[in-house]
Amino acid sequence: MINENLYYKIELTARKIRHYGQSVLKSHGINITVEQWLVLNVINDNKGINQLRIGEILVKDKPTISKMVRSLLEKGFIQKEVSSKDLRHYSISISKEGEKLMNVVFPVVEEIRLKGINSLTEIEKENLSILLLKIQKNIDS
Repeated sequence: MINENLYYKIELTARKIRHYGQSVLKSHGINITVEQWLVLNVINDNKGINQLRIGEILVKDKPTISKMVRSLLEKGFIQKEVSSKDLRHYSISISKEGEKLMNVVFPVVEEIRLKGINSLTEIEKENLSILLLKIQKNIDS
C-alpha cells in the first residue's frame, strides 16, 4: 500500500511542508513562492552566484531556475550583472528591494520551519538529520 511506503511518506511530508509554507507566506501578504524564497536565500548567501550554481545547490533543473530568477528579476528582488570573469555568464545578487524582502520574510520562514519540528526532542531532531543525510548519501553514491 502506497501510504506505508517510506519514500511516499518522505515526499508527502516535503509537499505538506511546501504547501504550509506557501499558505503562511500568503497570509503575511508576501508575494513570492517558497521556491522563490529558496532561490533568494541561496543568492543572499552566495554573492555573485550564477544560475547554474543555484540549480546545483537546490537540485533544480535549468528551466526551473531560469523561470524563478526571471520572476525575481521582474519583481525587483535581484539583479543580474555580466560576470567579470566571463562575459557569457551573469552574476546574480540581491537588490535593495530584495534585502528589504529578506528582512520581512526571514522571521516568517523561521515560523514555518519551527512549526513542523517544534514537538521533536533534540535527540529526535539529531536522529532525523542523520537519517536524511544517510538517505541522500545513498542516492548520491
